[in-house]
Amino acid sequence: MKDIKEKTHTRPNWDEMFMAHAFLAATRSSCAHLHTGCVIVKDHRILASGYNGAPPGIENCLERGCRKEKFNIEFDKKGTATCRGVHAEINALSQIARRELNDAVLYTVFFPCSACAKAIIGSGIKEVVFSKIYDEPDTLTRELFAEAGVKLRKMPINIEKVNYLILNVAKQKEV
Repeated sequence: MKDIKEKTHTRPNWDEMFMAHAFLAATRSSCAHLHTGCVIVKDHRILASGYNGAPPGIENCLERGCRKEKFNIEFDKKGTATCRGVHAEINALSQIARRELNDAVLYTVFFPCSACAKAIIGSGIKEVVFSKIYDEPDTLTRELFAEAGVKLRKMPINIEKVNYLILNVAKQKEV
């Protein structure tokens, strides 16, 4: 009986579930070049999610066009103050008060930049879990997290497993 139950109902662990939510949030990105998302979790509950794109009330790059393209700035050139978008981590952090964020965990598709790292530290987040590296020319993010005691952990996503689990739920018969 145990073998049958394991085959019919496999559950993702908490990390897998929250990282999948970060990837799903990334699908809402309005950046023409990079799609990223994040979720903030406390006590196994999602407090907020965010994706990269223009702030509310501002036309995004998909509607207006990419400013980096307009000014012929390479996408990898950071810190040019050209992009209209806000990073996913900042979008998620802006939804919650610091008191609620204390000791929370942030799951993000890409390794945070140093500007996001500063906001993450200031918010009281205790751990950052990322799936992919978004290269930054220096190691300031790692340095800041180490100094602040923020745990940093890489966790690649098993997209085949996530897709399998979602498809199993979608295939259920209506009752």
